[in-house]
Amino acid sequence: MRRILMIGIVAFTAAPLAAADRTRPEVPLVIDGQGGITVAVRVNDAGPYTFLLDTGASRSIVSDELAQELGAPVVARTEVVTNEGSDMRVVVRLSSVILASARVDALLAPVLPAAQLGRAGRGVRGVLGQDFLSSFNYTLDYRRSRLTWDEPLTCEAPGAVRMTAAEGRFVLVAQADGGSLRLVPDTGAEIAFLFRGNPRPRTSAFRIGDVILREVRTAIVDREDPNVDGLLPLHGFRAVSFAAGGSCLVVRK
Repeated sequence: MRRILMIGIVAFTAAPLAAADRTRPEVPLVIDGQGGITVAVRVNDAGPYTFLLDTGASRSIVSDELAQELGAPVVARTEVVTNEGSDMRVVVRLSSVILASARVDALLAPVLPAAQLGRAGRGVRGVLGQDFLSSFNYTLDYRRSRLTWDEPLTCEAPGAVRMTAAEGRFVLVAQADGGSLRLVPDTGAEIAFLFRGNPRPRTSAFRIGDVILREVRTAIVDREDPNVDGLLPLHGFRAVSFAAGGSCLVVRK
């Protein structure tokens, strides 16, 4: 299980400032054999650095080595939960985080050991989470290995799936085996993860809006989450579009 699972993050009062310039709309994506996405990110006007783009992570993360290299000031401590367990970590202030034409200022990022982040992918020095991503309308095009910045999505349009916020992540309702599941759309998940105790643990097909994703590899994990039934991998779709603020998404097969 490669993904870095972010839950239980302390809420910060400082709101990051975001801006996107669509004169440079496309961002090249590096997609590995399990669907993981890495991108080139500039931090504090330095870099670029390799970051994992993770729609299932509530907050962005930096490695301890990168935080020290940047001289990022420590401003808080918070609990970070990953697949390796739970621990208290320092939080640093990043004056700017830039992905091509998109910029977020004054972002607060928990710090993880470089060795732990390295297990998420070769050369990974951070994670780009929803505190950055949800500021923008964007499309992940898996077929072309590109990210594009979009005009606002119309959440009333056919195929659009509404989402709700839960602890910094965004949750959609998928239909599975005649019932419904609350799933986090997660670029960081290699396969579908359903949390133990779910009443429909053996499903291998999910309907999201008008699209059915079939023959999905699924695993049951020991975890309790009152807000979420599991994680939905996105690399089985041709493209996925997200609305700013996490209000909805559109998947294409």
